[in-house]
Amino acid sequence: MSWTTLYITGKPDFKEEILHNLDKSEISFLPGSTEGENDLVLLWVDENLPLRDLKKAIGSKTVFKYRLQFFTSLTQRQAQEKKESLTPREQAMIREMADWETRNYRHSA
Repeated sequence: MSWTTLYITGKPDFKEEILHNLDKSEISFLPGSTEGENDLVLLWVDENLPLRDLKKAIGSKTVFKYRLQFFTSLTQRQAQEKKESLTPREQAMIREMADWETRNYRHSA
């Protein structure tokens, strides 16, 4: 059996539930260590294992509860993080909308 590396990210405290669900499943996996990365799980899985089967073993409730994302390399993860960050123009637009809201709406209880 050949192994492939898989990285999983998600909301805080997702690691224990993923490992617990995988332990109960029939999936062969090896957990890895990601020192300094609290929001990252490293797994080695059979390279012929479809990602869908791994997600089923983890459980749909867990995948959606923690908004899990799966990557085959750290560069994919970094590219995703860059894509998710706001550009300076987008940040300026958000500030402009917030200023407009404070000028035009009275915030009272």
